[in-house]
Amino acid sequence: MTATPHFPAITSTEQAEALCTMLEQRLDALESVIRQETDYLATAKLSEAFALHERKTMEATSYERCYLVFRHNLISLARYKPNGLERIKMRQGALQLSLEANLKALQTLTSVSENILRGVAKEVASTRSLSTYGKAGRVDPLKGTGATPPLMVSVRF
Repeated sequence: MTATPHFPAITSTEQAEALCTMLEQRLDALESVIRQETDYLATAKLSEAFALHERKTMEATSYERCYLVFRHNLISLARYKPNGLERIKMRQGALQLSLEANLKALQTLTSVSENILRGVAKEVASTRSLSTYGKAGRVDPLKGTGATPPLMVSVRF
């Protein structure tokens, strides 16, 4: 059985503003990493994009924890009406747009890599016969050549 996490309660307007500011900072940090990753993916700098994995995980976890505190205090936030609530709504929208752009870049890379692999597999699997110039300068196919064995590709991520 897991213990229920304890979230600090908001008891003033200043605390509500501070929570909104903290959530905005987490949103900014997460969005920054996602945009950077998207830029790397769009320019096919895959090793740089993959190197951001740990940082992105850390920022996402930090944002999630802060968001849980925010969600736990929704009633208090509605009572104190901090100015940061509207900014957070706008920042959430910006984060969603960044995530959508990131997903599109990932989908594009997936599609391109699948097409490349299909093309390579098709070329390798096609039956080819070698040809040489024979008598009278005509192209004669070589006898006895069989189909090329298929290429095995391991797809591990």
